[in-house]
Amino acid sequence: MKFSIVIADMKILTASDTKTWIGLSKKLAEPKTETTPELKEIIPLIKSRFPELPNTMVWGNYLIFEEFADFFIIDIDYDDIKGMENEIVDIALENGFAVLIGKENKIYKPKT
Repeated sequence: MKFSIVIADMKILTASDTKTWIGLSKKLAEPKTETTPELKEIIPLIKSRFPELPNTMVWGNYLIFEEFADFFIIDIDYDDIKGMENEIVDIALENGFAVLIGKENKIYKPKT
């Protein structure tokens, strides 16, 4: 895995980014469950932007989705990670979801 992006329901965000990251790490320790129907709707949107990428771990490029109750994680291995990140962030924000990128310690929120 070269890069991970978390797409989350806005309800996981707190007033403090630090508390949000701590809360997310606790949720990652919980058993995986199917995500919300609203979040499920954007998974095909993201997949359709990168149809050439497999959804299983292979040598080389891939795009893998892991679902949790109110968020999902996308594990990515792709040559143009920054371009892909920008597209995924745009899709999530346009649909009213937060984006958390741990490697960059960033949280993107949709404009309200």
